[in-house]
Amino acid sequence: MHITMKRKKKRKPYLGPLFLAWCFECNLPIAKGKHCGLCGAETKRIRVTPPGDARPAFEADLKQLHSSISARFGEQVSRKLVPSDKIVLLNSIPEVDRCEEVILDGQIIGLHKFFLEKLAWEFIPKLEGARRLAQLVPSRCILVDDVAAQALARGANLMGPGVEEANTSINPGDVVFVVDKQGMVVLTGTAKMTGEEMLARTRGVAVKKRYSGSPAEPKILPGGQTWEQAVEANSPLLQRLEKEAISFIRTTITEVAKPPVVAFSGGKDSLVVLLLVKKALANQEFHVMFINTGIEFPETVENVSEVVSVLGLDKQLLVGHVDENQFFLVLEQYGFVARDYRVCCKTVKLGPTTQLIDEHFPEGCLSFIGQRRYESQRRSQARRIWRNPWVPNQIGASPIHNWTALMIWLYLLQEQAPFNILYRRGFERIGCMYCPASDMSEFTTIQSSHPKAWARWNQVALRIAKQHGLPKEWIKYGFWRWKNHPVPIRKIAEKLGVPLKAPSTEKVKRNIAFTISSIREDLEGGKLVQGRFNQSISLELVTAFLPALGEVVHDVNRGFIEISIITEDIIVKCLLFEGGNFVVSGTESALENTANLLVKAVLRGMLCTGCGTCLSHCTRNAISLEEQRARIDEQRCTSCTACLREKCPTLFALQRIPSKQ
Repeated sequence: MHITMKRKKKRKPYLGPLFLAWCFECNLPIAKGKHCGLCGAETKRIRVTPPGDARPAFEADLKQLHSSISARFGEQVSRKLVPSDKIVLLNSIPEVDRCEEVILDGQIIGLHKFFLEKLAWEFIPKLEGARRLAQLVPSRCILVDDVAAQALARGANLMGPGVEEANTSINPGDVVFVVDKQGMVVLTGTAKMTGEEMLARTRGVAVKKRYSGSPAEPKILPGGQTWEQAVEANSPLLQRLEKEAISFIRTTITEVAKPPVVAFSGGKDSLVVLLLVKKALANQEFHVMFINTGIEFPETVENVSEVVSVLGLDKQLLVGHVDENQFFLVLEQYGFVARDYRVCCKTVKLGPTTQLIDEHFPEGCLSFIGQRRYESQRRSQARRIWRNPWVPNQIGASPIHNWTALMIWLYLLQEQAPFNILYRRGFERIGCMYCPASDMSEFTTIQSSHPKAWARWNQVALRIAKQHGLPKEWIKYGFWRWKNHPVPIRKIAEKLGVPLKAPSTEKVKRNIAFTISSIREDLEGGKLVQGRFNQSISLELVTAFLPALGEVVHDVNRGFIEISIITEDIIVKCLLFEGGNFVVSGTESALENTANLLVKAVLRGMLCTGCGTCLSHCTRNAISLEEQRARIDEQRCTSCTACLREKCPTLFALQRIPSKQ
C-alpha cells in the first residue's frame, strides 16, 4: 500500500502580536488600535506576514521600488502604481535575503525582493497589485474561459487550452495577469509560453501561478496623505506607549538602584529610548554611552554628536573608542566572522562596553537599551530586564520591548527627533558597516555609498578567502556570513556552482588546534599527558595568561615554560614548549581539567586582541590591558582560573576549531 505523506509547512516566526491596522476613511496606517485617532472611524487589521514589523518607505526605498517596477512595466506605470502622495509601508518577511511586503491603501500590493543569486531587486505583484497593473498594462492580460477561471481561482496553473485571448508581445518569463470575461484578475504569475503559443492553445502550462483568488475590483483609495496626519491618527496610542515606558524606566531605576545609562548606537530604537529616559528623569542626571567600534558608518558617528547636542547632553556622553584596525585584526586572528560566529561583536563592542562601564561605574550600571521583541527570535524570548554574560557589570532594561517599528517611527516623527540620515538612504537597520547579520542588499548599497570603506573590506576578505582556498564568489554572494549554511543558502550556492566547503585550518596558522598524542603512567605513579599544538607557540605572549593556572617558572630562553599547580590535594606540573608540544603530569583526577585550562591559556595568550571582556570577570582586578593585550598581574592573581572559564572571544573561537583529544 502506498502512503502519501503531506509536507509540513514551515511556520512563520511569531515574535509578538500583529497589531498593524488601517483607517480606510483617512487612508492612514494605525500602529495599534480599533479606532483612528484622527477621525474616530473603526480600523481594519492588515494581515501582514509575521513578524509584522512594518516601517515607513523612505526616499531611497521608494526610488529603488520605482526602479524595480519600471524595469518590468515602465516608468509611467510605476509612478501610477505607487503615487507620491500616498503613504507606503514596507514589512520585512523571512527570506534568504531582504524581502518586504509593499503596503499601499491598506493593501499588500506586492513583494519587493532582493534575489541573492542575481544580486538584484525585483517587484513581484500580489493579487491586489495585479488588479491595479491589469488596468495600467492591458498588454500583459490573458483572457480565459469561465471553466478555466474557476479552476484558476482555486489555485491551478493556467494551461494552454484555457486561453481565449493573449497579446502576441508576451514572452516566457514575463509577469502576466489572467482575467475572466468580466476583466477581473483571478491569477498572476509567470508566462511559460509566448503569446502566439497561448493563442494557438498549445498544450502545457501557459502561466505558472504565483498568486490566485476570487475575482475582485482593485481597492484604490484617494491620495493626499502625509506622515504628520499619520502621527495625529496615532496620537492616543503614542501617549499610552510613552506613559507606560516612562513608568517602567522610573520603577526600574528605583528597583535596580544603579547609575542609569542609555546605550545609544545611533539607531532609531536607541534614539527613542534616549528620548524616553530624558523625559522620565527630567532634571536627574544620567549618562549616554556610545561605543565607536571603528567600523561605524561616519553618518552614525555624526548623528550621535548631533543628537546629544540637540538634547543638551554633550557633557553626559561617554564614548568608547575602538581602533579602526581592530575589526580587521579580528579577521586575521579568527577568520571570517559570521551570523553563527559573532566573535567580532565580542571584541569590538561588548568588550569595550565592559571597559567603559568599569572605568566610569566601578559598581556597575543600569543600561537602558533599544531592544525590541520584533527584531529576532532570541529577543522575542528575552526578558525586559536582563544580564548579558558578556557584560557582567551591566544590567540591561528595554522600555520599548513591545514596540513595533511603526510605533518607533511615529514617535520619532512626533518628537521631530534628528534620526540617522542612513535610514533615508535605504538602510533598514543601522549597525557596524561589515556586520555579518546584514543582508547582501545592504552590502550592495554600501558598495556605492561608501566605496573606500567597501574597497578596504573587499581587499581583506578576498585575501583571507584565498588563504582558506575559497573562491571569490564566497565574498561576492556573501557566503562568508555563515559557518553552518542554512538549506536555502546551500541551494543557491549549488545553483551558482559555488562550493560551500569549510575554511581550511591548515592553510591559516592563526587558527590554533591541538592534539593529545598519549596518556600514560609517569615515574611517580601518576599520569602523564602529552600533546601538541598545530603550530609553534610564542612563549612571550602566552606568559601573560599562564599565572591563571598556577606558579610560573620562566625559562623562555631555553624554549619552554614550567607551570606548577599546587593545592592541598594535588600537585600538577605543566611544561609548554616553544615548538608547540606540551606535557601535563600529576594525579589522574586533575589531568584532564588542567590540560583543558592550559589549552585555553595558550589560546588567550596567542589570540588576545585586547577587547577587555575579561577585566570585569576578575574579582581581584588582576587583569589589565597593555599595548592592546590583556596581561595578568602575578602578585594579585590567586589562580582561581575564572578568567579561563568565563566569556572570551578566543574561547568562543575554540569551540569551532577542529581538534583531536
